Amino acid sequence: MIFQERDARILRWVNSFGFASADQIKQFMGVGQTAAYVRLKKLVDGGYMARERILHGQARIHKVTKKGVLASDDGILPLKYINLGTFRHDFKLVNLALMLEKETGGKFTPDRRIRHDEGLSGVGQLGHIPDGYLHIGEDKPIAIELELSVKSRARIQSIVNDYGGNLGVKEVWYYTDQMNVVRAITKAAHGFSFIIVKQIPHKFDSKVKVA
Repeated sequence: MIFQERDARILRWVNSFGFASADQIKQFMGVGQTAAYVRLKKLVDGGYMARERILHGQARIHKVTKKGVLASDDGILPLKYINLGTFRHDFKLVNLALMLEKETGGKFTPDRRIRHDEGLSGVGQLGHIPDGYLHIGEDKPIAIELELSVKSRARIQSIVNDYGGNLGVKEVWYYTDQMNVVRAITKAAHGFSFIIVKQIPHKFDSKVKVA
């Protein structure tokens, strides 16, 4: 295949999240299913991407290979393995990012890209890192948090307090599908009007289906 700039954009986008399904990549490309699947097959056959089945009975997800990272001139190392413990969260984060970009016209930067750009290698360095930043126009970014389970009260309060002193973000949007998370975040964020808790749209509530 002839490697093109559009292929590099696809690889950098997927590698920013670590992995993505064929349907998610199709949405990012903004093309029909046939065109997307043909391109993905060429990238897999060319050794730029790899497919991996995570859940029995569901389609495979796509990861960028070392060859793909080099070809796309991406500074983020390819994801070595997929953590089953965070798979549901990480998969839904891709869906959330696609939805936010479509609804706002903004650009979503996942935490993997944030850590790379800020020179961070470990969790917890230099404070809390959000699941992503949503950049809309020239304004300060909006910190995006996807919470699918309740953290300890002390951890939630610590994160909220960090945001209280963070002048680098315009707002913080928490997304969740659990009412107990809504209550916990709302209570911890009392007095911080820039922290907004949102329900994940109904289409995200269904069982994760990797298509």
